[in-house]
Amino acid sequence: MVRVEVDLRKGLQEIWELLADDEQNELLRGAIYQGFRRGEFIYNVNDESSYLIVVLRGRVKLEKFGVGGRVQIVRMFRPCEFFGYRSFFAGEVHSSVAIAMEQTHVACVPMMVIENICQRNAALAMYFVRALAIDLGHSEQRQVNLTQKHIRGRIADSLVFLSDKYGFEGDDRTLNVQLSRDELASLSNMNTSNAIRTLAAFADEGIVELDGRRIKILDKQKLKRINITG
Repeated sequence: MVRVEVDLRKGLQEIWELLADDEQNELLRGAIYQGFRRGEFIYNVNDESSYLIVVLRGRVKLEKFGVGGRVQIVRMFRPCEFFGYRSFFAGEVHSSVAIAMEQTHVACVPMMVIENICQRNAALAMYFVRALAIDLGHSEQRQVNLTQKHIRGRIADSLVFLSDKYGFEGDDRTLNVQLSRDELASLSNMNTSNAIRTLAAFADEGIVELDGRRIKILDKQKLKRINITG
């Protein structure tokens, strides 16, 4: 229990610094710790929004269903990031699906606890206002990228996003996250066949090297140019 509490403090570091000792203890007392295997749902569409979910280990994706049941990845999370609070503050049920991308451990902090602390802690309340505003800005930019860029630009945008989000392995080239072609297509707002063809073209041009789900970026500057020009 001591280890997971340490992980929770680390995962909520920015928030933790805004809390008094009694508020920190309130969060610790209310937290529930859970583990999920790859592909398991953390929550589903229309589930009640009750918890702030902190990723302690592993990776999580949020998916939304569009026209004809088409799935799109709208957000991705790594350790020390948290999600699940927007729907609560909006007074809504969850409109997306949260899925573990690999073996994942999370801490679930009751949103009622968060709300009670916000009512007496203005700094924490403003933190969530800023977080929601930043998320909205990122979502708007991502929407523009996925609707106005050509197919090559969308794949490049996703690869740059993944490198910024998860970084690289020890060789400073291989993305430190592994996605299926379906997941990469979903992230890039295109069908799987187009994603496969575009990745193959990037490989032929020496921009990337492919090894199953592992993607090595060979020419970062060219990839960024494609991302910028769309």
